[in-house]
Amino acid sequence: MNVALRPEAREDDEFLRRLITQTIAGELGADQWPEPMRSQLLGLQYLNRRMGPRSAFPQGESFVMVADAHPAGWLFLADLDHEIHLVEIMVLPELRGKGVGSVAMRQVLARAATAGKPVGLTVNVLNAGAIRLYESLGFERTGGDEIQHRMEARP
Repeated sequence: MNVALRPEAREDDEFLRRLITQTIAGELGADQWPEPMRSQLLGLQYLNRRMGPRSAFPQGESFVMVADAHPAGWLFLADLDHEIHLVEIMVLPELRGKGVGSVAMRQVLARAATAGKPVGLTVNVLNAGAIRLYESLGFERTGGDEIQHRMEARP
């Protein structure tokens, strides 16, 4: 599978809304929520996931992961003085476990190595799949709490 990162474009809005809403619905178990509460709360969560990274990291960059010429995921990076910070990463549910996230993360790690910086991130402690992925790519836990792990990979 050929995976590339490209800068987010306006025509990605529909894809990103679907991806982010599906991801949040899965995280929160929202399939069981009654309508219209489900749509309203997922809409608010979507806006938070889209706007939160931009307001916290105005220097950040938003990328679409493209697998075999089709949108497959999203990531948001902030190139800080001391690290490349992975703010968000999401892969379509049907493509998880197929290497899309691994290839994209290797590209982020290569970018950080070129800059001579580590890659830092936080991950929910319940997201065992993501933690396994990050550890397989050389990330180590450097802090956090009972909700979020802080992890880092050094070049």
